[in-house]
Amino acid sequence: YNFPKEKTHPRASTHVVSKERSLELQDRQLINPIQRTSHIYIMSAGDLYNFFIGWKNESNPWREAYNEGGGVFERSFAWYFLLFLILNYFGIWVGRTYGRPFSSRPGFFAATFHCAATSFLALYVLAFKSGTMVDGVVTGEVDYSLWREVALPLSIGYFMTDIFIYCIPKKDMIITFHHIIMVISHYPVVHDAGAHLAGAGDINWVTWLSIVGYTSEVSTVLMNYRWYLLQTLEENWIGFGMVNISIVISWAARVVLFAYLLIWEIAPRAAVYAETKQVLTYSVMVLGHFVIGLLSLYWLGLMCRGGLKGLITFKKPTPSKDGSFSFGGDIGRDSGEVKKRKSLDAAASGVAKAVAKESQAWVDGAKFNEETKAKKL
Repeated sequence: YNFPKEKTHPRASTHVVSKERSLELQDRQLINPIQRTSHIYIMSAGDLYNFFIGWKNESNPWREAYNEGGGVFERSFAWYFLLFLILNYFGIWVGRTYGRPFSSRPGFFAATFHCAATSFLALYVLAFKSGTMVDGVVTGEVDYSLWREVALPLSIGYFMTDIFIYCIPKKDMIITFHHIIMVISHYPVVHDAGAHLAGAGDINWVTWLSIVGYTSEVSTVLMNYRWYLLQTLEENWIGFGMVNISIVISWAARVVLFAYLLIWEIAPRAAVYAETKQVLTYSVMVLGHFVIGLLSLYWLGLMCRGGLKGLITFKKPTPSKDGSFSFGGDIGRDSGEVKKRKSLDAAASGVAKAVAKESQAWVDGAKFNEETKAKKL
């Protein structure tokens, strides 16, 4: 098999690097020397260190995006950071002035503006500025300036604001981890120099991947509206059932979307990322999509445990002893199911338990209950 000398789309070349190709790439220093045991290649600690140093000095997409960006992203980021500070303090003022429900979640306005703006911009750019995806290659007229100069600075500005305003004061490490992963994953796309490395030579594809991923924020808009309904409704309303069904559909779409991106878009490019010394970039890309897809599947399961009746019928959630809402009351599960969930939670430990509690609280509508957390402290 003749390998092309120039980097091409992965679907135009084999996904397996032959012995001859490996030796050629070693000579060109595109990948590091490796030890061979039978047919298994094992990198030593020294090889791994040399690989990291070479990547850091020669092909770091985060550094290139910063060095070559000319400050365009940084200026936009500063303005959006300030905007989200204002929105957060506006939420605090509203909560103090009018009480619940916003007194329990002052960050509601900033969070809702972020997910609504980014999902709208993602859908708009995909529809009118993104060309056409044909066999994994973006073709036609493309203009991603709106995404790079507006959407990404806005989103990263929100994540950084939320880390300082909410995550650190409340010691919410899971949301902190989510925000950091999002910033690390999307920052290289803000400039062609970073996107070229992050996309293993394919700028348009990796930018398209960033945009498509943000379409999943549509479900966050719906979840925020559902939280508001949980706090304010006093009796059943048909609109609540419609919102719940829309959320289930959106979560299902997220699961399908991230599975598609991992299997058909990201996985076929593994060989190209290895050749271009972007293993760390590729690992972050795989991890991010896998974790978000898995959490989406988990949240979908939580939403559907009460069956169709639990989705379409509103029942005022019963506050627990500490003042938060129970998920069983939210979706109409019986006491046996609640006891079963509690026994499963008791068996969980460490990170898995923390993730389960965070996810449960988010679906319950008690995730951002400031008053409850204050009582616990």
